Amino acid sequence: MEISLAREALSFAERVHNETRRTEETAEVIVPDALPDILRIFGADAEVTVRSKDLVNGRAAVSGNALVTVIYAPDGEVGMRRVIVDLPFTVAVDNAEITAASRILTRIRVDSIGADALNPRKIGVRAALVAELSVYNTATVELPVSISDEGDAEIELRTDSAELSLDTEVREKTFTVTDEYQINAANPPVGELLHTSVALTADDTKVVGTKLIFKGTANVNLLYAAVSGELAAGAFTTEFSQILELDNASADSEFELVPLLTASNIVADNRDGSDGRRVNVELQIVAQAVAHSRVRVAYIGDAYGSRHALTAEHTQLQLTNRLGVRSANSILRGTLTATEIARIISISARIGTAAHTFADGSLAVRTPVHVDALYVAADGSVRIAADDFTLDATLADADAGSDFLIRAEVTRDVYGVAADGGIELRIPVEITAEETRTDAFAPISAITIDEESPLDLSALPSLVIVRGQASLWDLAKRHHSTRELILQANSLDDEDAALRVGTLIVPKKR
Repeated sequence: MEISLAREALSFAERVHNETRRTEETAEVIVPDALPDILRIFGADAEVTVRSKDLVNGRAAVSGNALVTVIYAPDGEVGMRRVIVDLPFTVAVDNAEITAASRILTRIRVDSIGADALNPRKIGVRAALVAELSVYNTATVELPVSISDEGDAEIELRTDSAELSLDTEVREKTFTVTDEYQINAANPPVGELLHTSVALTADDTKVVGTKLIFKGTANVNLLYAAVSGELAAGAFTTEFSQILELDNASADSEFELVPLLTASNIVADNRDGSDGRRVNVELQIVAQAVAHSRVRVAYIGDAYGSRHALTAEHTQLQLTNRLGVRSANSILRGTLTATEIARIISISARIGTAAHTFADGSLAVRTPVHVDALYVAADGSVRIAADDFTLDATLADADAGSDFLIRAEVTRDVYGVAADGGIELRIPVEITAEETRTDAFAPISAITIDEESPLDLSALPSLVIVRGQASLWDLAKRHHSTRELILQANSLDDEDAALRVGTLIVPKKR
């Protein structure tokens, strides 16, 4: 006869796929007729926007555009010119567990960028992008926690439990941020914007009822040519706040918030009568949120019968336990080789892919950092300096048995000052390590008793005396007793007290 079990549902967001992919996009473009020939290319940078997330059975894909801005010195003219190249990209992963109802959380960054003058009217552009795709499914597991009706079967149960941090909800919201920036009076008015970049950060989250209130910052950097032809740069900040509807998260949940740029429109106000000091900004953003919640998982771990032979079926269950995020704020210091520096225009840093190793209980992280600096030399010419550096950081008390997903990002403005031999750099970098562990469980999923085969316990002694430190459950199961009977027979209050006793009386259940 199958025993009826009472079950409780455990619902969560199961991460069925997590993969980091690198893709390289290339193009050859002709300089527009309205622009002069290329004398020398100074550099290139890219801004990534996400266009769509697509899900079909067995496949997830993220598509977008890398807008590459190539800055060059024109032949026979003064100043700088730009060419913008649109490089569409798609990053896809395959997994049989992915469905049209899955959800994607993605991070995308520029790993490397380059541009070469193939001839005075043709540019070769290449951009390497690194995309992290995490795909989630809504999952529900029914866990037996007790017996609904055992009749006269007299079954003893051991209920086990574990405290886990599970992904419980994945949501996203699209919104638009607008602002107007005023160019500092110390800088010249804007003649033409040459390059813009946007870095989005998540700053704060708070749950109120069924709503997640989140705040973030858009850091916008400008490189522009003044009306006089002089190059200048500006850095601006816009704060934003939004509300996201939730289903399952609570005030105790922690949130991983990842904002992505989907489009940007940054233009200088150069209308007649304008002072050339206003820049209008419109950013379209998608905020991706994953809720991490503490959950107590309870289940029947073992069972035995006092009257009939009992058969228990177990189900193998694996859950990803998010142990937390470790972080280290580090400063990369170094000298960027440059000569005859009169004025630094701008400095930018691009983070590469971090690698990690374990040593003496710590996590050693090594991150490549590429730095570009645009400056004016003593003779008035514009020059660029570039080099690669390596940042080493250590995260203490790391468990080699855990899984770590390492990320690194520049957290504030890059600082550089002219010095002997070049530009002394100070680059703030935050290293984060998301720690997870796969915990395995074997809960009982079904119990069957053989009513035709009652247990004959008449030959067993009424009680036995045992020595050792076995658990009360093991003693009770082995000698057809119960934990309650053992505690009562030995005048003990709890199992901890029983474990401290060298000899125990174990009575048989009657």
